[in-house]
Amino acid sequence: MFFNSYLMTKQQKRDLIDNFYQKIVDVSRTKVFYTKLNVPDTMDGRYDLLTLFSIILTFSLSRSGMKGIEISQLLFDKIFLDLDFSLRELGAGDAGVHIKIKNMVSSYMGRQKAYCVCFEKDNYDKLEKSIIRNIYRNVNEYNNEPKLLVIYCKKCIDKFKDKPFDYFLSSKFNFPKLDNFF
Repeated sequence: MFFNSYLMTKQQKRDLIDNFYQKIVDVSRTKVFYTKLNVPDTMDGRYDLLTLFSIILTFSLSRSGMKGIEISQLLFDKIFLDLDFSLRELGAGDAGVHIKIKNMVSSYMGRQKAYCVCFEKDNYDKLEKSIIRNIYRNVNEYNNEPKLLVIYCKKCIDKFKDKPFDYFLSSKFNFPKLDNFF
């Protein structure tokens, strides 16, 4: 197992990170993305959405001050700790897990860089191209599904924009509802 700052944190902070992580998992597993937006319901498709929504949250947290930056790093560590655990549950050995996690971190970092530039510059046309390249890379046919996913991403960014760190600790914090969104 690799060094992970999440494991070194106090329980109260871990509970906070676990709560953030669960919200990311919950939104990324919402069926509408797979049924109406044509995201592949595969390990890759699920990883792609988990990555997208975790980047949205870590981007927003990092804008909320020093505590948000610290929590963003711990959340990143938690995500990859969980992915490491999941790969092991699927039967991957130590060497295989190490290589897969290394590749996943690399792809995550590339996507984080691309997506965050789009968020910073409000360039949602470029975000759509990145989403097509990453999330829809194995989809042969799609219509306006990537554009609809971008609209939801923008809704998330707008909802979290300029929020102080305390907002993310409150019961008000959650990803936007998807009821009747698509």
